[in-house]
Amino acid sequence: MRRIKLIAIATSLSILLIVATTWMVVHDTDVTNLVLATVTAIATVIMAVTIYQLDLTLQQLRFEALNKAYDFLSNDIKADLNVISEWAKEGKTPEEVFSGDAKDENWNKVRFVSVAFNKVGYYVYKGFLDERFIQEEFGGLVVRSFVAIRPYLRYMREQSEPKNKPWFMRRFYLMIVVVCEQYLRDRKEFREYLRKLVEDYGDKEVKEDFERGSLVPEEWLSDDVREWLKERGYLKKMKSRRS
Repeated sequence: MRRIKLIAIATSLSILLIVATTWMVVHDTDVTNLVLATVTAIATVIMAVTIYQLDLTLQQLRFEALNKAYDFLSNDIKADLNVISEWAKEGKTPEEVFSGDAKDENWNKVRFVSVAFNKVGYYVYKGFLDERFIQEEFGGLVVRSFVAIRPYLRYMREQSEPKNKPWFMRRFYLMIVVVCEQYLRDRKEFREYLRKLVEDYGDKEVKEDFERGSLVPEEWLSDDVREWLKERGYLKKMKSRRS
């Protein structure tokens, strides 16, 4: 959109300059009007072609984002997410998971899975993927992943970021968790499924936050994510459930 605006401004200035120059040279209204009409027609064609090219580029970006989302969430993370889900079911603490000979391997599992979801969240944030698509295709997977991974991801995050500040790392992951949790809460037929996910994979803090109204505490949300959620009504629903 910014590029289109710049092209439009540049084109308008060019037309103004050509018309002014023509008038200064010939001082003939008919000739000047003819030049104006011709230049305007050419400019219109250029703008139309530019907009068409930008639209094709955007469609290509969306298609690529869609393919990457399917790869990330359907194939790439499956094995590691299953392992993390087993940790959660067994009630393993972060201290247990990130110790011993498997410390680095387990750390990479959490990092890899959370990065994949964060990338998908970023595509949604940027408009390359529609939020409804993520809700309908991967809503349960997004929520299950977060319920299971939350204590381990939080532990990882707190090694590099202040505990009492909004999340920077994986903030777009948090965003799509809010979006998908709301989708499951809004539909009566999915509410029991959502509750079962929390019961099966959530630790004590996850279950407490779920009962308060949101799997993602509002204070974890960064300003850019908060604004995106506010514009689409998700933040208001979070607040109403927690009040």
